Amino acid sequence: MGFTRWVRSTSEHYLMIDAQDKVARRLGTTRPAPPRGVEIFWRRIYVPLFYLLPAGLRNAIIAKMPGSHQKRWVKQAPLRGPAVTGFGELTSKPPRDRAS
Repeated sequence: MGFTRWVRSTSEHYLMIDAQDKVARRLGTTRPAPPRGVEIFWRRIYVPLFYLLPAGLRNAIIAKMPGSHQKRWVKQAPLRGPAVTGFGELTSKPPRDRAS
């Protein structure tokens, strides 16, 4: 995993923990464990700074980082001919219902 992918996945992880903490605090349920070690940087410094960035700048940074949003569709050759074959020519009348 490259550095930018690691940063993206790690930031997503700690942003999700922050969201879980906010919901748990609002609902009065069990909250995630307090941060220890490296988590202190991500949860006490990175997450608040992330939310302080203007939305346009935040979206620009996210768009530049590798991730699933950058997958490109493979260019397909243009389609030729009818979409459905083997059913004969179209008629002006629909087929009769045998029950009537």
